[in-house]
Amino acid sequence: MLSQKIDAMKDDLIVALQESIRIPSVGGDPEEGAPFGAGPRKSLDWTLAFAEKMGFRTKNVENVAGWAEMGEGDEMVAVLGHLDVVPEGKGWTVDPWGGELKDGMIYGRGVLDNKGPVMVGLFAAKAIFDSGIALKRRIRVIFGTNEERGSKCMKRYVEVGEELPAAGFTPDAEYPIIYAEKGILTYTLSLPFAPSGEMKLLSLEGGVAANVVMAEVKAEITDPRPECRRRIMDAAAAWKGPEGSALGAAEDAGRHVVTLEMKGHPAHGSTPEKGINALACLSDFMNGLGLKGEQGDFFARFSKLVGFETDGASLGIAMSDDVSGALTACVGVVKIANGRATFTLNIRYPVTKEEKEITGPLLETLARNGIGVESATSANPLYMPPESRLIKALQKAYTEVTGEEAELLAIGGGTYAKTMPNVVAFGPVFPGQTYKIHEEDECWSVEDIMKNAHIMAKVLVELAERK
Repeated sequence: MLSQKIDAMKDDLIVALQESIRIPSVGGDPEEGAPFGAGPRKSLDWTLAFAEKMGFRTKNVENVAGWAEMGEGDEMVAVLGHLDVVPEGKGWTVDPWGGELKDGMIYGRGVLDNKGPVMVGLFAAKAIFDSGIALKRRIRVIFGTNEERGSKCMKRYVEVGEELPAAGFTPDAEYPIIYAEKGILTYTLSLPFAPSGEMKLLSLEGGVAANVVMAEVKAEITDPRPECRRRIMDAAAAWKGPEGSALGAAEDAGRHVVTLEMKGHPAHGSTPEKGINALACLSDFMNGLGLKGEQGDFFARFSKLVGFETDGASLGIAMSDDVSGALTACVGVVKIANGRATFTLNIRYPVTKEEKEITGPLLETLARNGIGVESATSANPLYMPPESRLIKALQKAYTEVTGEEAELLAIGGGTYAKTMPNVVAFGPVFPGQTYKIHEEDECWSVEDIMKNAHIMAKVLVELAERK
């Protein structure tokens, strides 16, 4: 009965998703009644109104989030998604805001990340209650509007005392089940950087974000002595770094300046070992130039404590566990300004470890080496025991629909699940798929949309428990 109800809703689900896509909900500057911009607020209003027409009870949570709910009971189970999207970008072959259906695929920004899964959650819940299944718990679909820019929406949802789920999942990642997510610590660190001697560093800047391995860094060195500038140029031509790195150098004799451009290779902050850090390469080169004073100290200390390492060993924080593997450390951004050199350090630590196990030895090492902490942020690890009822329910539903074993995944990245207790990431992308997310021509197949609907409905019935 439930399966037939879901299949019967297919056309309505597709039309609703297309309408949702047609609302550009990229985050923007705060406006009156729209904390995260007009687009996300419009999408929130539309989704709440649509859910009401479907028969859900709804609530707008301070214009930053909302929920739609059905059923009765003292507890509720939840599907957690988001309505905000990243900018459309360039290179599309279709209208990114058109919701076009072509060859069994729906195209549009947000169709997969994450408006599609939100809509699937609403229709899955609707199908359950239309089937007359009596449940012990309510079913709630929660949607935020700031996931792409920091998830402040869910932080506020929790702060204002909105009800938290007894169990739930966020279809904002991949299948089968992400049951463990490493803790994340991000530091902005600094050292004094006053140039001294005739060879001086005028500028140093590189990287795009704290959670991306620095792929490029640029430095300008001034020296009034032609022979010293020539020595820098010759050293740059002779420098050999890791395979895949490259150092370019150009002299401006009129300004007495040599410009260095070091290229490494980018990688996500959760897997820095897959990249080549350009600052590590540049420090290796700079250490051979004989820079004096604080500018020389910066590169020497960086190479000593970080360098090409990605496991935090020289920082005194190397560790691992059997669930999620080894700690990783990524340097993402560097610059010099106001007499100091600053760089970011993004740490992903094992799920069974506590934050203090990292911060204690790390801060001691930094202090001992004269490195200051400008700022720090943290996100706790997420770990749901494999024997928990939530994991068992997700495994059962996934296997029943797909016929495949529901493997448990541990990741270094962080998902929307971290914003709320009793939630893990589950779907919507199946193993081996290469859907484009945050890229041009984002799309989702109707076949996978319906398969997700069947999985979600089975999970929600299992978690909400039949009477």
